[in-house]
Amino acid sequence: MSKMYPDNSDARMTRGLEIVKSKVITENIDGSFSVPSQSVDEVVYLVRLIDGKYVCNCPDFKQRHEEVGACKHIHAVKFWIAARVELQDQPRPKVFSEDAVQCDKCGSIRVIRYGKTSTRQRYWCKDCAHKFTPSLLKKTKYTPEMITLTLDLYFGGLSLRKVARTVNDHFGTEMGATSVYRWIQTYVPMISEYVRTLTPELSQTWQADEVFVKMKGGETVKKMDGMAYLWNVMDRKTRFLLASKLSKHRDDDGAVKALLEAKRNARDSQPEQIITDAHRSYNEGISYAWFNDKTPKHIAKAGLRKPDATNNRIERLNGTVRERVKVQRGWKSMKTPLAEGQRIHYNFVKPHQALEGQTPAERAGLLKASGQDRWMELLKRAFSGQVRQ
Repeated sequence: MSKMYPDNSDARMTRGLEIVKSKVITENIDGSFSVPSQSVDEVVYLVRLIDGKYVCNCPDFKQRHEEVGACKHIHAVKFWIAARVELQDQPRPKVFSEDAVQCDKCGSIRVIRYGKTSTRQRYWCKDCAHKFTPSLLKKTKYTPEMITLTLDLYFGGLSLRKVARTVNDHFGTEMGATSVYRWIQTYVPMISEYVRTLTPELSQTWQADEVFVKMKGGETVKKMDGMAYLWNVMDRKTRFLLASKLSKHRDDDGAVKALLEAKRNARDSQPEQIITDAHRSYNEGISYAWFNDKTPKHIAKAGLRKPDATNNRIERLNGTVRERVKVQRGWKSMKTPLAEGQRIHYNFVKPHQALEGQTPAERAGLLKASGQDRWMELLKRAFSGQVRQ
């Protein structure tokens, strides 16, 4: 943070709320928003949404946006949209409509069709005379559909090389295995950031267990070299996988991190009981994660001879993980995006026979399936920042 421009984001947010209450904000035909100045009469600033980010032409935003982010006029527009759409159930602004095409230079939606490339429609902006071809992903010669197909194939069970070969054979491309992994590194964290904003509807019982995964530089376990631990936490009823965290050792630290992440991803839903095996780290993890809250009942030593405390559902998940890691021939780093990618695929993409063909996300009230590419749907929502279901 720059010393010249201290962080007054809370103050800007407060002033933005004052603008909404005392000034009239209007939506323009080009998709921008007119926000009257709070201090100077007859001065109006324009707020636009360009490439998923709000920008304003006020001096404060021009000088300080890199240091402090949104100005008070941007906050005012956000409050105005929230009050109009969320509280009054009014139509969403035109810039958010499904058929709106935005100029990638000035953000205007006053655009017209302007011929085609070999595969995509081109447009011309009436406001800045810019010609452009809209694309969800920038600086890539492959379409978003092709990229999400590779994600689906990889997390569905194929290796990187088999994904590249399959796509090349069917579409005549020259894709490499490194390109597929680069897309995983780029888009899995982006989608993960979006899905963490969602609030699943969960039951009162969670299950937790850990499984060995082959890891470069990992420890020796039962005469097996290069092993690490993947800690999984799942909701029992919906089978929604709340956390999938890697750790170098099977210790308290690994259990604590996994349960803390599960608690964060559950958001408003918290369990009354957690079922685990007999490993002592779970007791420490539960006590630490719910230190300031009501501690869930810990049911340990779960097994087949205890019908009220079986861990069979998460053991089935562990079997899926073992099958997948075997194809991957181990992971290279503790910071790999593969664990989170598998969690996203398990929750949002893969239908479960035990859930009558639904995904865990659908059973938890998230992302209703439309029969289309679910990876693409997640990617679109991640890009747009849409958190409403």
